[in-house]
Amino acid sequence: MQTVTYESLKAEQAWMVVSDQLNQRNTLLSRGISHLESSPVELPLASRLMILRYHLRHSLRRLTAEARHFPYSTDHAGRLHSQWMHVHQLHFLLRQVDAELNNASDDSDQFRDWLESLESRVYKSALISLN
Repeated sequence: MQTVTYESLKAEQAWMVVSDQLNQRNTLLSRGISHLESSPVELPLASRLMILRYHLRHSLRRLTAEARHFPYSTDHAGRLHSQWMHVHQLHFLLRQVDAELNNASDDSDQFRDWLESLESRVYKSALISLN
């Protein structure tokens, strides 16, 4: 039987927050790519975002597979440590994606204008919850 503690619930909540943020970035990348493809001049940036999206999806699959294959610990502290390790790996991935999106917005006025036109909740970071 698995014991539910406040600490394990905090780790689960953090995982849900970072997963939701990564899902939002995936959607944002998809929409951004579609937007940029309408302008021939922006195709190189659209290609960069496609590669970023591929990296995001590939990394998520790899991290999820690693988490599933990680030996199950009967020790509560070990399980909690594993949960937080996974959350921090996902958080690092999210920071990478955000940094690349910032670079893309610096490189393209059209992309920056499009990002700024989006509803702010789509691209807000809720990473405060992870601390």
